Amino acid sequence: MNQTSNWRPRGFLQWQLIFLSMIVCFIIVIVAYYILNPTNMDKIMSLLAWGASIFPIILVFTALIIIVLLALSFWKKTFIALTVLIPTLLLLIFLIVQPISNMKSYAKSENVSVSLSPHFSYKQDISTKPSVDVVYGKTMDGIELKLDVWPAKGKSEDVLTPVIVQVHGGGWVSGDKGQVQDWNQWMNDQGYTVFDVQYRMLPEAGWKDEVGDVKSALGWILQNADTYKIDQNRIILMGESAGGNLAMLAAYSMGDKQLPPSTDVPEVPIKAVINMYGPSDMTEFYKNNPSKNYVQDVMDKYIGGSPSEYRERYEMLSPISYIQKNTPPTITFLGTSDRIVPVEQVTVLDEKLTKSGVAHELYLLPKVDHGFDANPGSLSTQFAKAKVKAFLQKYNK
Repeated sequence: MNQTSNWRPRGFLQWQLIFLSMIVCFIIVIVAYYILNPTNMDKIMSLLAWGASIFPIILVFTALIIIVLLALSFWKKTFIALTVLIPTLLLLIFLIVQPISNMKSYAKSENVSVSLSPHFSYKQDISTKPSVDVVYGKTMDGIELKLDVWPAKGKSEDVLTPVIVQVHGGGWVSGDKGQVQDWNQWMNDQGYTVFDVQYRMLPEAGWKDEVGDVKSALGWILQNADTYKIDQNRIILMGESAGGNLAMLAAYSMGDKQLPPSTDVPEVPIKAVINMYGPSDMTEFYKNNPSKNYVQDVMDKYIGGSPSEYRERYEMLSPISYIQKNTPPTITFLGTSDRIVPVEQVTVLDEKLTKSGVAHELYLLPKVDHGFDANPGSLSTQFAKAKVKAFLQKYNK
């Protein structure tokens, strides 16, 4: 008998292995396509690819499943399954190794040390118990505005601590305070008191109210500086995605009568801004982004319509409209594989800040996606924390 005939499928298990191998291969190929071509957050496979790129342990776990299938296929001499699974495993290894190699090379070029072991784990070490739902204001229609207070670790009563005001993301239409607890805890450990701000969204909020609420929170923090033993001259704004946009907008437009606080509070001097992948030019963002269905839908809801309908609103809500020589120093992070915010949004910000002589730093993380810091241990999150620490040491004295 021909030896190759022993590898032909004969039993039910062998046919099951072939079928399962084909299914696994198909899914991995589609996910790989969306990882390597990171466009459009509107499709299920793109969302799966996003999750796999942010949490690479998913890819490692899938690789282990394929290895088990390979062992079974070899044991049962199922040649078709082997020919499908081997290239699929090699593709998975490439998907795991390539972004690690790119990020480690980039970190080395920026003199940042990153560790590989936390990259494959999702671990949050939250030791601070914040004071939650502290009311920082009330609107004319009686809505209470709230924030959480994360007191700095190990601070002395007679030492005033610097402040991080955290502005959550969620596309201006979703999300809430408490989304970035890892960042809050990390900032606590660096000696910062963190105020994690909640702001109104639809249907309670109008198009000016979100940034107005952030400014109200800032004013309230300033008014309560003695209560929380904070240094009112060292207040930093930080935000992720839409929160990054609002953080820049609140800081850059401070004192502008067109974008007032929602409540009666004083202006607040902002020491610096940390922008995590937030857009800066709302008109161009609406027109040019990888996920048009998602982005244009949330912006229509947030602003009331398109730029052709509300040109002035889009200009007023664009942080780049307010950049001048006294704009606070700004550090920005964006992945080059971001599925929502295109690189042009931070390069135009970089150009405007440079032209106005504003101190700033921009880091374009290779093959990194939107929301990369959702994984606290990822190489990109480690890199961002190292750069933020150095930035604050330089500009928050």
